Amino acid sequence: QIKLIRTPDDVAYCKCRLRADLLCADSQRGVYLEVDVVSNPDNLSLAVVDFESGGRSSVTFSPDTGAVIREKKLQESPRKVQGAYIQPLTTTRPGRKFEGIIGVCIFSGQLAFFRRCTVTEDETSETPQAERGELGPWECTGFITDLSWSEGQRLTPCLAFRDDGNYKVRISRLSPDPPFEPSRSQAAFEGSSWSALNWEAEAVEVEQ
Repeated sequence: QIKLIRTPDDVAYCKCRLRADLLCADSQRGVYLEVDVVSNPDNLSLAVVDFESGGRSSVTFSPDTGAVIREKKLQESPRKVQGAYIQPLTTTRPGRKFEGIIGVCIFSGQLAFFRRCTVTEDETSETPQAERGELGPWECTGFITDLSWSEGQRLTPCLAFRDDGNYKVRISRLSPDPPFEPSRSQAAFEGSSWSALNWEAEAVEVEQ
């Protein structure tokens, strides 16, 4: 369980490793990892990366925006990243920090993310009082990408925290079965549905 993040832009890598070769398109095998977000003072994301196998790529889900981002680091210094994003789910309410459940599912070489938001006290008046503070319905991005972006056979799930602060986050489930079977997002597998998200850090000159 993660209770405290001391530095901004910190990343917590899961101890488990996922074998991309065993979860390939012909495998008919799957794995689902679920994370409970009980307290969140700022912003966090759930990602899968290939760094341990020497790769430089990641697929990240932002539960606040509902967007999925693919990134590949092309250059370390100055940092240059090539990326693209798609938004299969709606954003949460403005100013609201995500709390609830997020999950990632890999099955037969395809990847999907899940989200289940906590219904808070400040929700609309149509929400019955007894249901406020409880979990809303499951939402899913659908299978949104294959594993062709991975350069190695080992994938690592991780949590990225934008700011420091007191969190309460824990992995609550690791199972072959997601909440329900995702459908394949045809739009996501069409390249035109992704928007470019490339950025490059400015080189810093050091005076002698």
